[in-house]
Amino acid sequence: MSSLLTCVERALAQAGLFDPPDQTIVAAVSGGPDSLALLHLLHALSKQHPLRLHAAHLDHGLRSAEGAADAAFVEEICRRMGVPFHTETADVLGLRVSLRISLEAAAREARYAFLARVASQTGASAVATGHTQDDQAETVLLHLLRGAGLRGLRGMLPLSRWRSRDGTQQATVVRPLLEVTRQETEAFCQELGLAPRRDASNAEERFVRNRLRLTVLPQLQQLNPSAREALTRLAASASRDLAYLYEQVDGVWHALVAPEGNGLRIGRIPFLGLHPSLQAHLLYRAYAELAGEAAELTFGQIEAMMRVAAQGAGREVTLGHGLRLFTTYQKLLLTRQPLASPWPAVPQTPLPASGEACIQGWQVLVQPISPEEVDERLLGLDPYHAYLDADAIGAKVWLKTRQAGDRFQALGMKADKRLKEFMIDARIPRQERAGVPLVACERGIAWVVGWRIAHWARVTPETRRVLAVTLAREK
Repeated sequence: MSSLLTCVERALAQAGLFDPPDQTIVAAVSGGPDSLALLHLLHALSKQHPLRLHAAHLDHGLRSAEGAADAAFVEEICRRMGVPFHTETADVLGLRVSLRISLEAAAREARYAFLARVASQTGASAVATGHTQDDQAETVLLHLLRGAGLRGLRGMLPLSRWRSRDGTQQATVVRPLLEVTRQETEAFCQELGLAPRRDASNAEERFVRNRLRLTVLPQLQQLNPSAREALTRLAASASRDLAYLYEQVDGVWHALVAPEGNGLRIGRIPFLGLHPSLQAHLLYRAYAELAGEAAELTFGQIEAMMRVAAQGAGREVTLGHGLRLFTTYQKLLLTRQPLASPWPAVPQTPLPASGEACIQGWQVLVQPISPEEVDERLLGLDPYHAYLDADAIGAKVWLKTRQAGDRFQALGMKADKRLKEFMIDARIPRQERAGVPLVACERGIAWVVGWRIAHWARVTPETRRVLAVTLAREK
């Protein structure tokens, strides 16, 4: 017991759970040997350190009779130990359907969400789980088979931050038994005279992790008796190398990344100047900032994000946890919602021949003036102010936003082109194009507000009457 107690004590100290004193920790207890060992070790430490302990048990709702018996078993042990006990029953099958994820992933999401709630209710600093060295080896092997990079190969961390898929819940998770084998927890329970509960589903090979534990790892151990230790060494090595790469990401993070809306903005041009390895890890960190440290990206998703970043504006990649990556000419935007135009669409609305109008949040000022009144100092200075040839435009002028089939002859061009093509060439961000206001007349679009006037609407030496038009957003 002393070696296991020392191991757990060291893990809690490294996690900062003894300093300051009088912190609360929630132990996740399923009733199996690993979690029972963890509960008793934490209980012993709570007598040696100013540490408050709570136990939490979730019935996943997948085994009605057995689930209730497991909960009663853990509750009775906690009662005898004097440890406050918390329990709930989850609808994992319903969660699986609503989130469209695997049964294993749904069970994990429900479990951590419950633990996070208990931690919040009790004011706990962390949630402790009973993951062992065997679990670590299985996790590394599972990630290896999925084609994970360094982040996946490092396996589970002794200390990490869990966040729910919708971002509303989070918890600090400590894993004090990662250096302890399952055989050691079994022996510890036997030494204390404990009879752990056995989950029959752990023997079902329809779950990938179970097949790894029951079939693949034993076969690997026939080739190398130390296969489990080799996999955990791989995790430690990957974790060390990843720590160095994270330092490099830290060095550029604040210069490239900033909050925007309900997501993050990454400067696209400086991003493309980074080494591909740093690009990948910066994207992973941005994703983890929004989805939580436990969230995973596949190699294919990372490659897709890097590919669209290089391709230019108007690209999109759909990721997990409701997140999407959008590209503009200058930015990469990682957000939970589709990008929308900052301005609403404008139905075709007549403009006054002179005076002011308020249209869909735009304040419009129309002033007929003589060519001599044109202030050349404003030409090209204010993108929301334009001088137009009044005779070329005609008497009927209106404000609108783009429609299918619109064409535009930009200033300096000999022919018109599709408005969509002009907006792409002008590098107007894709999500803004639908809301860009247009000053139009019977001849066509005279001004793409904020960008360019039409060549035929420009003021020339032959111009006799000028229309000065100014737009501003209402405050």
